[in-house]
Amino acid sequence: MMIRKILCFCSLGLLFPQAFQAQDIATEMREFDEFVKQQQKEFSDFVSEQNREFIQFLKENWKSYNSEQTENRPKRPEPVNPVKVDGKGPSGKPVQINVDVVQKVPVVTPSVTFSELGEKKPVKEEDDIPPILTEKESLSFDFYGMPCRIGSSMRESVHLIGISEKEVAAGWESLSKKDYQSLVDACESIKNVYRLNDYAYLSLAQKVAEELLNQKNTNNVVLLQAFILCQSGYKVKLARIGDELGLLYASKDLIYATTYLTVDGENYYKWGKRLATGTSIYTYRKDFAGSKYRVSMGFSERPGFMGRMITKSLRSKKYPNVRVTSQVYEGLIDFYKDYPQCDLSVYVSAPVSEIVWESVTNALDGMVKGKSKIVTANMLIDFVQTAFPYRTDTEQFGYEKPFFVDEIFYYPYCDCEDRAIFYAYLVRSILGLDVVLLDYPNHIATAVCFGEQVEGDYVMVNGKKYIICDPTYIGASVGMAMPQFKSVSAKVLMF
Repeated sequence: MMIRKILCFCSLGLLFPQAFQAQDIATEMREFDEFVKQQQKEFSDFVSEQNREFIQFLKENWKSYNSEQTENRPKRPEPVNPVKVDGKGPSGKPVQINVDVVQKVPVVTPSVTFSELGEKKPVKEEDDIPPILTEKESLSFDFYGMPCRIGSSMRESVHLIGISEKEVAAGWESLSKKDYQSLVDACESIKNVYRLNDYAYLSLAQKVAEELLNQKNTNNVVLLQAFILCQSGYKVKLARIGDELGLLYASKDLIYATTYLTVDGENYYKWGKRLATGTSIYTYRKDFAGSKYRVSMGFSERPGFMGRMITKSLRSKKYPNVRVTSQVYEGLIDFYKDYPQCDLSVYVSAPVSEIVWESVTNALDGMVKGKSKIVTANMLIDFVQTAFPYRTDTEQFGYEKPFFVDEIFYYPYCDCEDRAIFYAYLVRSILGLDVVLLDYPNHIATAVCFGEQVEGDYVMVNGKKYIICDPTYIGASVGMAMPQFKSVSAKVLMF
């Protein structure tokens, strides 16, 4: 309202310069500045009151909970070696594969959007992104290959004597009396500029705490990490586990192989190492008053992690002219290495980095330009079948690990799940066609809706015909399903 009033006065002053003097506008500007300062003070007082109430609550006895374990990500008993086509082409009449169930793969997005943190600045990976400078005295550090800089006023700001309720409350009170808002603002600015999702922001808060305190894996670090996250609006709790403090975060998404506990119907996952089932965890029921966001494991944008560039040369066997020199940033890969195992929807809906788009998708797009849909689909499927060596997750990692698309260009091997997700990405990006995943008991393939007459094995989904395209059936062209799966019902995963 005050801004509107100032604009009105300025406009009238241009029309009637004799009626309005410069001092009148200056008076209005002073009033507006005072209004802004008052609003900032009221907000600061509100947050201070939230901290005061929370400090009193922390002093009360914490309740004991027995920890539970989420299941390990289900192992997919894939064949040790990829299946190869026996012969030169399809044999017999096309078969309609039975559909067991159709499941919509949700698009998983972060809890805190960029619009809630302020205007997002468009950033390209090749740009030299400046670090976040908040104060004259600053602290610089590297976060997954990205340079960051924060003010150092909160350096050495936590000195816990112990981790009893009263001692933790005293530590929180000490932090709340410092100029912490500039630190929180800097962290949220880094989140904004580098396009961090919720889980990456949890990692950033830990990294900032470690850098400011010059400590790692200490109770002081956990307290400062939790403090930053609470002031940023995330639903996290402190927990006492033996003689150590731990961090618990609420999440709406399933996270595999992780310690968690349930408080008033809300699942809180433990940050960091996994605990034995039944381990006693002491924590409190009431969240910090400003905490309202549960951590989402999804991505609205690919985080801007960079670091050293990893390059690979890839080529199709059947179409040797279809070749790509791929590039991926090691910082991003390191972040994905630290990412907990999630539902398949997180990997399927995750954005692909600009550098992969430019080095892979654009290159392939140029090679198939002017060719028909079916020819292009066959060229792409042979590229995925033959350019990437096959190995199961159990062989390569010892556990199930779906790849984000960028990871297929880093690790030496990939399995049917990774190939299906990547082929689906290529078909959607280059051909613009609708693709579904076919989830068999021990295999994943894809099927494509060409929107025209194409022969081959198929599935019917919502009245549409999807032609089988299997990027792990080596030598198979569009329309060829593995023989052992022609009579097996598949679960359809739709994007």
